[in-house]
Amino acid sequence: MNRALFLLTYGLVFSIPINTWAKDNTTEVEEMALSPMVTTATKTPRRLDEVPIQTIVVTREEIEKVHAQNLAEALKYTPGVQLKPIHGKTGQGAWIQGFDADRVLVLIDGNPISASTGSTVDVTQVAVGNIEQIEVIKGATSALYGTSAMGGVINVITREPSSNFLISADLSGGNWGSQSEDSNPIAKQHKNFEIATKQENWHGQIVADLTDSDGFKAPDTEGDSTQGWNGHKNTYSGNWQYRFDNDLRITLKPRYFDEDISVFNTSFVPGIGNITQEYKDKTSITNLSTVIEQSLDNQWNWKIRGMWEDYFNDASKASHRETSSNHSELAGQLDFPIGNSHFVTIGAEYQYDEMNVENLTSVTQEVDNETTTSIQAFAQDSWFASPNLEILPGARIHNDSRFGTHLAPMLNAMYNLEDTLPGRVNIRAGVGNGYRTPNLKELYYLFDHSQIGYIVRGNEELEPESSTSYQLGLEWVFPSDDGSLGLSLFHNDIKDLITEVLNPTAVGPDNSVVYEYQNIEEAVTKGLEISFRKSLGRYFALDLSYNYLEAKNTKTNKILVERPQVNAKAGLDIFLGHSVSFTNKVNYESNQFLDEDNTVISPGYTTWDSVINYDINQDLRIYGGVNNVTNVQRVFDGTDFRPEAGRYVYVGVSFQYED
Repeated sequence: MNRALFLLTYGLVFSIPINTWAKDNTTEVEEMALSPMVTTATKTPRRLDEVPIQTIVVTREEIEKVHAQNLAEALKYTPGVQLKPIHGKTGQGAWIQGFDADRVLVLIDGNPISASTGSTVDVTQVAVGNIEQIEVIKGATSALYGTSAMGGVINVITREPSSNFLISADLSGGNWGSQSEDSNPIAKQHKNFEIATKQENWHGQIVADLTDSDGFKAPDTEGDSTQGWNGHKNTYSGNWQYRFDNDLRITLKPRYFDEDISVFNTSFVPGIGNITQEYKDKTSITNLSTVIEQSLDNQWNWKIRGMWEDYFNDASKASHRETSSNHSELAGQLDFPIGNSHFVTIGAEYQYDEMNVENLTSVTQEVDNETTTSIQAFAQDSWFASPNLEILPGARIHNDSRFGTHLAPMLNAMYNLEDTLPGRVNIRAGVGNGYRTPNLKELYYLFDHSQIGYIVRGNEELEPESSTSYQLGLEWVFPSDDGSLGLSLFHNDIKDLITEVLNPTAVGPDNSVVYEYQNIEEAVTKGLEISFRKSLGRYFALDLSYNYLEAKNTKTNKILVERPQVNAKAGLDIFLGHSVSFTNKVNYESNQFLDEDNTVISPGYTTWDSVINYDINQDLRIYGGVNNVTNVQRVFDGTDFRPEAGRYVYVGVSFQYED
C-alpha cells in the first residue's frame, strides 16, 4: 500500500496539465523575496533586514508549501535549529547554538508555553494551522526576554483575520508503509479547519487542528513494542479583538490542547525478563491570554498583557504519575521616542509558577505543590547614532523568590555599509548576559523508574546558571530583496550549567542507579553559521545553510553530549508554471557523542523530504509528499539518535473561501 501511495504522490505532477508553463511565474519568487516585518527582537515592528539583532523568519508560505503539521515540522529546516527527542516521553525539543531545549524560550504571541516535562517545551504539541510566521533569535543578546532564553527565543506569531469572511479546511493522510500498524493506508490523518471574520471595529477567528495516528512499528524491534504513537493530538484556538475609535485595542486569545497517546514498550526487568507494557500519556493544556494596547498620536505606544495556563499530564508508564502545573504572567510595556534618534522600550513582568507531581504507583509526592515567583524589569534603547549605525543597549533585572536579584546587561549594534555591494550589507554584533534559575522540576522532581533500574532526583542545592553570549554577523541582502548571503560567528561561555549526572555513590530503591541534577562549573559552545538563499530565474529558488558547533565541558575538555559538530540543510523549489511547485529539502547531521566520556557515538545521517503542490485555482490545492525519502531510521537500542520514523508518504487537499 505504501508503494501505491508513493506512486500516487509522484503521479500527481505527471497527471497535471502543464499548460501553465507559459504563465508569468514571478509571483512565487517575489513572495519569497519580500522582507517580512518582525517584532521579537525589539518588541516593536521592524523590517527583518533592518533589525540589529539577528533574526530568522519562517514565513506562512514556507510552512504551507511543506505542509508542516506542528511547530517541530515547521522548524525542521530552519538554519541553526536542531530537533531532538525528549527523554521519557514522545515529542521533540528545539536546540540552538549547543543549548538544549530547556534553555530555549518558546512563545506564542509573546506568551511562554508550558514545558511538557517541567523543563522542555514539546514543539510537536504546538499546531501551526493559524501561524503567520515564526521568528527565531539566537543567543542571549536580547534584554527583552528573561529566564530560559539563554540559547535563544522562538516566537510563534499567529495570524489575524484580514477579510470580511474566511473559511478554510486542510485534510491529509498517509502511512509508513509496512511499518504502519494493521497496514492502514491512512495510518495518520491531519485535519485543520478555520473560520474567521474581520469587521470595521472587531475581528474573530476559530481554528481547530486535529491529528490522529495509528502509530508504527520499526523493523527488528523486540516483541510487541511500537515506536510511533497511537492516539490523537488536538488543538483548538480563538482570536477575538475589539478596536475602539481612539485605537484602543482589546484582544482575547484562548487555546486548548488535548493529547491522548500511547506506545507499547518492551524492556528487560532484572529477575523477570522481557515485558511489554502500554505506555499511556494524556495531556491537557488550557491557555487564556489577553492584551490591552493603544498607539498614540505622538508615537507613544503602551501595552498590558496577561496570561494564565494550566497544564495537566497523566502518564502511565513504568510508573503511573500525575503532573499539574500553573503559570500566570502579567506584563506591561511602554514604547516612546526621545528626540529624533532614540526609541525606548521599558517594561516589567510578574510571573507565578506552581507544580505538583504525584507518583500513584509508589504513592510518592514527588513535587509537593512547590511555587516560585519572579519580578522582572527591562529597558532597551534603539539609538540611531547615524543614518548607517544603530546601537541597541539594554538591561534586564530579574528578582526570583528563591535566588534573589540578578542584572543582565546586553548590547547590540548594526552598521549598514552603503555602496559596498549592490543591495544592502549589514554588520551585526552583540554581547549579552544570559541567566536561568533552576525550575521546580530540577529542584524537587523525583522521577522514579526503579522498576527498570534508575531514578532521577532533583537537587535543592542547585545554583542559577549564567552565560555570556557573543554574536557577530555579516549579511548581504541582494538587490530587490532577491535573496541574501550571511555569515555568523557565536561564542557562549556558560557557568554552572545544570545537567543530569550519574551519582556513583548513591543507591536508589531496589539497588537502582541514581541520576541527579548538578551544576557543571564551566562549559563553552562556539561555532559559525553560513546561510544563502536566492531565486534562480523564474523557475527555481535555492536555500542553503551550514552550521559548525564545538560544545565542550571546559573542565574535562570533553564534547558535550548530543551535540553534532556539523548540521547542513538545503532546499530547492522548482516552479512548474504558475500553479505547480516541487519542493525538496535535505538535512545532514554528523556523528554525536551520547556519554560524558565520549565513547558512545550515534551515527550521522542525511534525510530528504519532497512535496508537490498543485493549485487548481486560488481556492483549491492538492498536494502529495514523501518525508524521509531515503528511509533513514535509527536502531532502537538507546545509542542511535537518527530519525525515529522511516519513510512517510502522504496526500492531501486544502480549500479556502474568502470574501
